[in-house]
Amino acid sequence: MKHLKLTSALLAAVMCITMVMAPVAADETETPSEAQTTETEEENESEDSEENEPEIVEEPGEPEAEAKNDALDALLAKGKCGKKVKWTLDKKGTLKITGKGAMYNYKFNQNSGSVNTPWRKYFARIKKVVVSKKVTAIGSYAFFDCSSLVSVSLPKTLKSIRTGAFGYCKSLTRVSIPKKVKTIGAYAFDSCFGLTSVNIPKGVTAINAGTFFGCGFKSIVIPNTVKSIGKQAFNNCDYLTSISIPASVKTIGDSAFAFCDSLATVNIPLSGASSIGERAFDGCIALKKINIPLSVTKLGSFAFNNCTSLEEAWIGKKVDAASTGTFNGCTKLNSVNRYDYSEPDDPVPAGDFFCTITNPDIDGRGEVQVLAYNPDAERLVVPNTVDWNGQTYRVTRLNGNIVLNQNTSLKSLVIGSNVVEIGNNAFANCTELVSVTGGAKLKKIGARAFSNCPKLKVFSISSKTLSKIGPYAFSGDKALKALQVKKTTKLTKSGVKKSLKGSSVKTVKVKKSKVKKYKKIFKKKNCGKKVKVKK
Repeated sequence: MKHLKLTSALLAAVMCITMVMAPVAADETETPSEAQTTETEEENESEDSEENEPEIVEEPGEPEAEAKNDALDALLAKGKCGKKVKWTLDKKGTLKITGKGAMYNYKFNQNSGSVNTPWRKYFARIKKVVVSKKVTAIGSYAFFDCSSLVSVSLPKTLKSIRTGAFGYCKSLTRVSIPKKVKTIGAYAFDSCFGLTSVNIPKGVTAINAGTFFGCGFKSIVIPNTVKSIGKQAFNNCDYLTSISIPASVKTIGDSAFAFCDSLATVNIPLSGASSIGERAFDGCIALKKINIPLSVTKLGSFAFNNCTSLEEAWIGKKVDAASTGTFNGCTKLNSVNRYDYSEPDDPVPAGDFFCTITNPDIDGRGEVQVLAYNPDAERLVVPNTVDWNGQTYRVTRLNGNIVLNQNTSLKSLVIGSNVVEIGNNAFANCTELVSVTGGAKLKKIGARAFSNCPKLKVFSISSKTLSKIGPYAFSGDKALKALQVKKTTKLTKSGVKKSLKGSSVKTVKVKKSKVKKYKKIFKKKNCGKKVKVKK
């Protein structure tokens, strides 16, 4: 009897500890109420508890109270964190998120600096987060300020990481973001000072405000699906040493890379960004050189303020650096260089070709397009490079509708090793053309590029990266029986659609290991003509 009374007394004591209310029913993106469902295993087994009675949790930091619970029970607390999503936290510090769909979004209280997550009382005890498959979204501020969190496991089904989800997780060192994630919210990894490794999946279109503010990585790859970098996105990333911003990025927000003390190299394509925000690179004291794209039409005030190591800067004619204080405090910068470039009406001669150079820089980068060629030449070799204005530039493109494409003298064409694209109709109607060779880096052949070349017999491209042959590319080429692309491994079904329609090509010669694959993609219905695929 005494034993029974003692047990009842202990149970009554436990039942008086913190009570947490169940969340209001919500859809997958709903923010739960401040009272959030939390359970312990002991309560779950109680047959006397009423349906609407608040459920009891243990208070953290009381080892004696924990010892009085069932010693075999490793569960600390559990509850609901989404319409169809639940959570459990064990005494080892592992927080598991299970179920289906999106987690609830939670709120950050600016006055108290706290969030209303159901596990808020256990923040310091959470060491590991495991999110199960079928969970599609991490809710806003879900794991905010989990200062002891060192490990995160995310499922392949995840599509979204919302605002502030891992903010101030100071002990977190590595995160592998699944490929299906398309959205990473603002301040998602804000002040994760220990974060040294993180990836941005292809498909993400925006790096939002403060997403990686204060993170500890030395490098990060921005995929070419990203179109904008928000304000303070990488602000105070003290260990970041270099960044390459792809041409897809059109806007760089205010203070996006400000106070990145170790940032020494910034690569921005000259035909990329159109807008660089205020103080975007303010205080980047290791930066020595910058090429501001010709495409930039809006340059925010003090964009490179106090970059005290900056020695060389290039800028286009469309912006006035002086009026905006762009290089204020750059004590080592003696002068700002202005880009010059050739206009289409005044092309640069390059052997038998005439080119235009757009977006050039001092390192010989820029897009060189062939606009015209010698109408009397029987053999043309597209140059690998062209010298202009004291620099050497790579010839990368043969324009579509190239001037004099109805050449009646040309018999042999050798494509330069830097050419990546041959435009639509580029060599159409060259009635004497017999052979086309070269093109070691060729990626694309445009529609009707070699159409109506009745004497063309040899077409042999050495590229490994050819991925597209446009519709009707060889239409009307009566003498062309074989297409030789022996090294290429990149061709796809969509890349050869209608490519051989109207041609006399009977054989496509490809790499031995690709014969089986290319037999499928060069089917009659797809490429417009039934052909044999051989090695």
